[in-house]
Amino acid sequence: MVLSMSDISNAGEQGQKKPRVVEIIGVAGAGKTTLSRALGGYPELFRLCYYPRINRITDAPFFIFYGLRLFPSLFRLYQRPSRRLSTREFAWLAILYGWPYILQRDIKNAQQVMVMDQGPVYLLAEIREFGPEYLKSEAAEKFWQEIYCRWAATLDLIVWLDTEDAYLMERIQTRAKGHVVKHKQTPIVLDFLERFRKAYKVVVSTLGECEHGPRILRYDTGELQPGDIVNRLLAELGQS
Repeated sequence: MVLSMSDISNAGEQGQKKPRVVEIIGVAGAGKTTLSRALGGYPELFRLCYYPRINRITDAPFFIFYGLRLFPSLFRLYQRPSRRLSTREFAWLAILYGWPYILQRDIKNAQQVMVMDQGPVYLLAEIREFGPEYLKSEAAEKFWQEIYCRWAATLDLIVWLDTEDAYLMERIQTRAKGHVVKHKQTPIVLDFLERFRKAYKVVVSTLGECEHGPRILRYDTGELQPGDIVNRLLAELGQS
C-alpha cells in the first residue's frame, strides 16, 4: 500500500482549528525522524516533544503516579493464559493513560506547535499488534475507548508518511540506525511493514470515531523530499 501525497482527510468532522499537537507516524524507513529533525530547524514554530522515559529519574514521579492509577484496571482485565505485560509495555500504557494531561497543560503555555515522533499512535499500534492477548479482548474495549477518546481530544493532526516497499527496505538496510528487521530476509521485512500499516490504519480509524478526532495528512516520501513536506506543513499551518 502506498499513501497518496497531500491527501487530507478530516477524521472526526472537527472544525478547522489551528493544530497545536502533531504526531508524525509511518512504518520503518518512512522518514519520520528525518522530518522531525527538519521541523526542528524552525524552533520558533515547532517544538519537538518526547514522551516520558522509564529509565529517566526525573520521569519517575510520572510513572509512579499514573502506574498506580492504571494498575487496578489492568488487574481486573488480566485473563489466563495470556502473558503478562512486560515492564516496557506497562510503561507505554502509563504514557498513553497519563501523557494527555501533561500535554494539555503544556499547550496552554506553548507558543509553538508541539511535534511528536513515535507518540501515542505509534504506542497504540505497537501494543495492538504485539501486546498481550487479554488487552485485545471484548472486556478491554471500554478501557481502550477512554484512552482513544482522551488522545482524540489532545492530538490535532497526524502526519502519515509512507512509500513503496522497495524504498523502505533500502533505507532500513543502509541507514546507520539499527532496527529489529534490519538484517532479516525480504519476506519477514515485508510482513513486518504490512502488519504495522494495518495496525496504524485501525488506530487512526478508531481515533476518528471519537469526537474531535485528529485530521490526517498523508505524504509519499519516495516522491517528496523532507523540505517539500515542511513547506506543505507550513502552508497548512498558515506560516508559509
